Amino acid sequence: MTDNTTPSATHPHGPLTGIKVLDCSAVVAGPWASSQMADMGADVIFIEKANGADVMRLTGPIKGDQSGCWVSMHRNKRGMAMNLRDERAVDIVKQLAAEADIFLQNFRPGVAERLGISYDDLSAINPDLIYVSISGFGPTGPYSDQPVYDPIVQGLAGMANAQGGDFVKSVVADKTTAMTAVNAALGALIGRMNGAGGQHVELSLLESLLAWMWPDVYWNEALPGHDDVPSYSVWYSPYDTSDGQISAVWVSYGQFQGAARAVGRPDVADDERFASRAGRLHHALEMRARFGEAIGELTTEEALAALRSVDVPCAPCLSREDVMVDPQVEHMKILVEAEHPTGGPTVTVRPPARFSKTPTGIRSHSPDRSEHTDEVLAELGMDADAIAAYRADGVIL
Repeated sequence: MTDNTTPSATHPHGPLTGIKVLDCSAVVAGPWASSQMADMGADVIFIEKANGADVMRLTGPIKGDQSGCWVSMHRNKRGMAMNLRDERAVDIVKQLAAEADIFLQNFRPGVAERLGISYDDLSAINPDLIYVSISGFGPTGPYSDQPVYDPIVQGLAGMANAQGGDFVKSVVADKTTAMTAVNAALGALIGRMNGAGGQHVELSLLESLLAWMWPDVYWNEALPGHDDVPSYSVWYSPYDTSDGQISAVWVSYGQFQGAARAVGRPDVADDERFASRAGRLHHALEMRARFGEAIGELTTEEALAALRSVDVPCAPCLSREDVMVDPQVEHMKILVEAEHPTGGPTVTVRPPARFSKTPTGIRSHSPDRSEHTDEVLAELGMDADAIAAYRADGVIL
């Protein structure tokens, strides 16, 4: 019998040990993609601009040049800061790209070409490079040259409409795009293993969010010509209790009947309008109103006990403070406390996927601005005098 928790000798820090990633992106969609690869063991070099901090260093509580957002999104990476408008900095990028497996950028379309680090530029140096371009709306089209942030795409993709006229209070377009980028980059790596060589992977926030929404938010549009069925948005709201809120969802008819009887509404359980899944969707507002009346008379503890007694999925709607001490969160050891050299005490989440033979983990803190610039340049063969000269000239920070 083998010990599946023992790290592989060749992949001691995760399944991407040995993979090199060069990230010239900013804000969330690109950096969070490289974060996931870094968590899986990739050597990620993150290049910031030298003439101003990335906006995510300024997002959330701040200590030094670390923010509450930054310490989680940039752990396990090495950080550089360079002026990419200087040809000498571009030459450094090209040297790093020559040894990289994956390159990430989310400049506005056309910027990488003007800087001299486009797919054509870097693939000429490294034909095996997986080059990932992330944009807001796509590389061409009527919106391609417009500036964009997450709420803009939420509005355009119909997400705000699906939430009843409000935005999701999270950067959902950026993060779905980051996950899409990771999947695409690793898919391209497998393609390279199968003989395809390097390639250019292009994706956008608009495409990623629409793809993520389509199976449920757009199910009526997926089968045009049929009677519309209300989307999950009519179900996905919490129920008020007498002292808080709970989330509860019943999908099968048995769960629905059990829930209705458990909260003291047998009349709802026997209502023919709710006898089918389609009926419960079509009459969701009336069904929710009936349940809301009953659940509103119970405490959170009473409501959860009643629903759990009939095996209906439910949970309390917790505050962020309560999540931190939730018994399941604690049992799974999801939260990780650490001391950042400049940021002080930090709390972040461990990598969510657990690998039996290539364990992942938090190997290093998020870098201060330009923390690893000298280290990386030395690896390229640059001596201390040359590095100092580059710094004096503003090529590097």
